[in-house]
This record gives sequence, C-alpha cells and structure tokens, in this order.
Amino acid sequence: MVVTGSPASKTAATTLHALQTGYRHIDTAGVYRNEHGVIAASTQFLTLNPTIPRSSLFISTKFAPHLKGYKAATNAIAQSLSHFRNPLALDDPRLNLPATRPNGVDSSGWPKDPVFDTPRTEDDGLGYIDLYLIHAPSGTLEERNGAWKAMVEAQQRGEIKHLGVSNYGVRHLRELHEFIIHEESEGRPGGKIEVWQGEIHPWLSRHDVRAFCEEFGIVIQAYSPLVRGQKWGDPLLKEIVERTGKTEAQILVRWSLQMGFVPLPKSEKNDRITENADVFDFNLTEEEVKRLDTGKYEPCTQWDPTVWTH
Repeated sequence: MVVTGSPASKTAATTLHALQTGYRHIDTAGVYRNEHGVIAASTQFLTLNPTIPRSSLFISTKFAPHLKGYKAATNAIAQSLSHFRNPLALDDPRLNLPATRPNGVDSSGWPKDPVFDTPRTEDDGLGYIDLYLIHAPSGTLEERNGAWKAMVEAQQRGEIKHLGVSNYGVRHLRELHEFIIHEESEGRPGGKIEVWQGEIHPWLSRHDVRAFCEEFGIVIQAYSPLVRGQKWGDPLLKEIVERTGKTEAQILVRWSLQMGFVPLPKSEKNDRITENADVFDFNLTEEEVKRLDTGKYEPCTQWDPTVWTH
C-alpha cells in the first residue's frame, strides 16, 4: 500500500488499519512527509502483535526528486534511518507537525526535520530500511550515480536491505546498469537494481520497462494500479465485474498480481483498504489478463519521469 499525500497523523491511522487487515508492504517517501506516521503505526503494530517478527514487514521510502547527488543522498538516508530507529507513539502530538520547518535546510539542501534534526545511531525502532528507492531520474547522470553510490554504501553498512529506482525509463535503467558494471570492474560494490517502481496498469503497460526488468531479474512495483478510479465503467472491466462479482478495484489489483507485479493501491478509507486486499478468492482468466494488457499509453498521474531526457 502506498501513502502519498496524507499527513503523518492520518497516515498512522491508515497504516495501522492496513497492517491489521493483512498488508505487510507500506510505501512512503521523503517527499510525502509522512514517514513518521508509517513508522509509528508499524512499531505499534509489532508491539500489539509480539508473535509477528519485524522481518515480516516491508517498509520502503525514497530519495526526494528535488535533491541531487551523493552528499544529499547520504544525508537523506541518515534522516530516514533516524525516523526508522526513533519511532513516535501514535498519540505523539508531533505527528501533527508539518514535516519541514519554513526555510529550514541543511548544507545539502535537505529540509531540517521538526522531530529529529540530528540522526541517532541506536538500533531500535524498526532498525533498518527495507527498501530505498531513487524517487525519479532527476539531476544529471553524475548526480544520479552519486545518489546510487550513497545508497550502496548504506546497504553495505546494513542500514538498507534492498535498493531500487522509481520512475526510471529504460534509458535511465541502462545508464545505471552500466554504472554498476563500471563500479564492480574497479573493485567497488556496485549494488543491484532489485526493484523498479512506477505507474503501471492496463492503460499504461510499459512493455519496454517490463522487458528490461525481466531480463535483469528486477521486481516491478506498480503504483496507481487502480488508475485513480478513472476507468470505472470501462467495457474491459465491466464484463469481468459481471462475471466475478468483484469491484473494478479488486479486478485491477488481481490483474497486477497475475502479471507478476507488486501492486501498491492507495486509499485513506478503511473499507476500501480492506476491499483492495480481498483479491485472493478469484482469478482472472488467461484471456482476460491478455485483454487488459492493452499496450496503451494513458498515464493517470500526468507525471511521467520515465520520458525525461536529461
């Protein structure tokens, strides 16, 4: 489940319900300004369920698009790690604070944090970041490679478990792949692109990215799998709704799963969160899966960094 655009206090309540419903992967980002809420809820969930291990949760966050380069990424990772290791209680009033101070930035350009300006190193709280992604292919190639280098170093220190990128096009992926090969040829750890995250659904199939990910064993995470509800009533969906008795949202999540993607639906409503998870008692036919793979280019977010050319 992804938690874009929600304040930390609302995110905390939403995340806790999702975890209690059975979700185990929560996706946040530095730019969403709600890491604190996700981590507060995740920590509380583990406290309430002592038989569920920390390793069963998978919390991802991202390096913000407006930040660039090695130093900024190093500082951003340290700040996120501080959040992961210093969880707030669900009733902590600081969850209602804005996530940045007005005009407050450090030397890297990363906004100062109203809760923890100085990262601590104690291994408590959630302890580590499960997945860290570059949010978008912004900046120069050198800056993108510098950010990746900082991520690899954090992984080597055990602060991050898995690495990936978000909103990268095939050109960006190939450039990063070449950088990884270069680093390893020089005797330095290059890391591995383990996850690609981006908008992907029946009306934005991304055959080129899918082919690259299949070639290199990269997991595909699909955000906006529900197309923001813009395709409700579409003839392709209507027929399957009538056959299965399931909702459009459930059909789209199911399609994503049967395509081998990791769907990241978003909702702030508890009933919708529960509905989106109720997708394991039916299957789409092979023909339905193929028909929904339309090959069209119709992004619902109106933001597609995969086509950026810098």
